[in-house]
Amino acid sequence: MSDHHPLAIIAGVGPGLGTALCRTLGDAGYAVSGISRSREYTASLEAELKDRNIPAQMVSCDLTKSDSVRETLESIIQKWGPPDTLIYNAGAIAMHAFAKTPLDEFDRLWDINCRGAFLCASQVVPLMQSRGRGSILFTGASASVKAAANFAAFGAGKFALRGMAQAMARELGPQGIHVAHVIIDGMILTPKNQQRAGVTADNTLQPDAIAQTYLSLIKQDRSAWTQELDLRPDVEVF
Repeated sequence: MSDHHPLAIIAGVGPGLGTALCRTLGDAGYAVSGISRSREYTASLEAELKDRNIPAQMVSCDLTKSDSVRETLESIIQKWGPPDTLIYNAGAIAMHAFAKTPLDEFDRLWDINCRGAFLCASQVVPLMQSRGRGSILFTGASASVKAAANFAAFGAGKFALRGMAQAMARELGPQGIHVAHVIIDGMILTPKNQQRAGVTADNTLQPDAIAQTYLSLIKQDRSAWTQELDLRPDVEVF
């Protein structure tokens, strides 16, 4: 890794916010390593970033499996060096009446929404501690603070992610590591969501706008770090 290109690892890259984060951080001078479940989509994103002279690598990984996360992160770090930034953007959502929530579905949402974040952070925190700097950002949701009916499994994982982020911020902040939790309170305008009835650019969050907020968090001065913020379109009820 060049000294001119600090490394940002983005875990959870898809056609929405993950892609916007890769582009935004790449344009800001970062080398970008994106992690997704498969390379089916991200291969074209990697080619696009490289065409824009952004050092980039997209890899596939099951973020719920400890061995897979460890091997993937070790491979990324061996290639690029220690990361300056980790963004955990992976997530899964499902609606079930509480009494009809299958245990395997509860476990799946927990693993993606919280356990995967723990596994990724565990790999980079020691490196950031040894350097005395770094930033770790977690993508939260409305359910991080107000889980609705039929979202017990989703809310459990997102509440837990928020709690982990708070504990990490208090522990790691004095060591120079900025930990922040971003509550996405509303629907992101992804290609998939654009197909939903009633979804428009006026009532959704724009991925590029969210990514700019993430970049501003990363660039914050240590004397005035944000631990948590929430983002929503101006029409969202809260």
